[in-house]
Amino acid sequence: MNENIWNIYPTEPQGRFLTSTARFPGFIGGWASGKTMIGITKAMKMTYDYPDNLGIIFRKKYTDLADSTMADFTTYTGIKVKSDKSVTFPNGSKILFHHLDELSGVAQNINLGWFMIEQAEELESEDVFNKLRGRLRRTNGVRKDADGNTVLHASGEPIRGLFDIYGNEGMRQAFIIANAKGHNWVWRNWVMEGLGNSECIEGTYLDHPPGRLPQDFMDDLEEMKEESPAYYRRYVLNSHEETDTEDVCIPYDKLLEAVGKDLRDYYSDLIVISCDPAEKGKDKSVIGVFKGLKLIEKKITQEKELMTTVGNIMTLHRKYSADCIIIDDIGVGTGVRSSLREQLDPEETGIVIGFNSCRIANDKRHFARIRDEVWMHAAKLFKEGLVSLPAHDSDNLIEELSVHTYDPNSKGQTCVCRKKDVKKAIGHSPDEADMLVMGLWAAKKGRKREFAFAGGYDEQEEDILRRGL
Repeated sequence: MNENIWNIYPTEPQGRFLTSTARFPGFIGGWASGKTMIGITKAMKMTYDYPDNLGIIFRKKYTDLADSTMADFTTYTGIKVKSDKSVTFPNGSKILFHHLDELSGVAQNINLGWFMIEQAEELESEDVFNKLRGRLRRTNGVRKDADGNTVLHASGEPIRGLFDIYGNEGMRQAFIIANAKGHNWVWRNWVMEGLGNSECIEGTYLDHPPGRLPQDFMDDLEEMKEESPAYYRRYVLNSHEETDTEDVCIPYDKLLEAVGKDLRDYYSDLIVISCDPAEKGKDKSVIGVFKGLKLIEKKITQEKELMTTVGNIMTLHRKYSADCIIIDDIGVGTGVRSSLREQLDPEETGIVIGFNSCRIANDKRHFARIRDEVWMHAAKLFKEGLVSLPAHDSDNLIEELSVHTYDPNSKGQTCVCRKKDVKKAIGHSPDEADMLVMGLWAAKKGRKREFAFAGGYDEQEEDILRRGL
């Protein structure tokens, strides 16, 4: 590596990461642990140590890649990234900068000597890592001897392969830098050593020698320890067990507290039936019955026949005399809703609500879509200890609920993670979770049957919208 680029004084964890010869090193660090700097340093080491090398620095979102990762690269190295998001070096090596939307093209067309994923915890699963891992097979360097001369084969052709500047056979490495984020894919593969030939290095700001970090920053961290202990444990001390932070919709401990929770019954509690019908593939038809905010029964089938789902709902309706039936109104849910209204008595049709998660939120100031509003409403109920889940058969439901996260958009509105990202994280559609949050929304916003509006379809829809459903 060219030592004239910049001077670094690595901490002990940074030094172990920089010199690691494992195929898959990972640096998991809290704030001010220097993970971005040492990640870029390792990328430059791979670039200078191996002529004609090719590597990728990856970040999930383009805005973060451009505004943070590429900017940090220029700050640390003094090298400006070109408009095509690449840097080429005099020894023939090249670094590319890519984000998620470009992954399909990258994974098919190039062979890599190394790659780095920055902020790996932003990714929901190891899918990106594995796709890039499949390209870690670069062999087109030209071998040099100790004097820098090209080594020729007996045929007179240069011997090609990944070799260092001394002609030694080189390493191909994939490395990540990340913050702790519970028991996610990074934790499974590095902390728990689920990935073969990996090495996990962890660091915090406490690894720096006294005086290296600004004192006001250190003082602020001490205040955070008292004011926001969950943040301090996760983002500063690098705790993998801490889940009570802002990006998780429903904290894991609140989900566990809800299991078997004894809630008092009130006459005013609504009986709600909530249904997320199956559409295709491995999706399940999930039907839940609520007494107030308590899930008292659920029925899960792989059945995708519309009328079977309708029949199951009608059976539960007759059993419990539901005040409200809420249906996921996208795709096959439209047919379920229409069939229910046809089968119910005219005075009962008003109890069937079609829920469209893509509809604009009622509270437009704080939420982009009604889905975001419904999820954060459920989160509030869990945090206040108002929800009860069945004492048995709630493991899958808890898993689906626990992986939902949220972020603010550019308008400051809360946006819950996309459903397709949840599917990647858990391997299936979060049907039970969708059923639950819809049921909690209807139980809180609906009203008893004796007050239900029984009118024509248009009036009915207008009344539902007015009531925020």
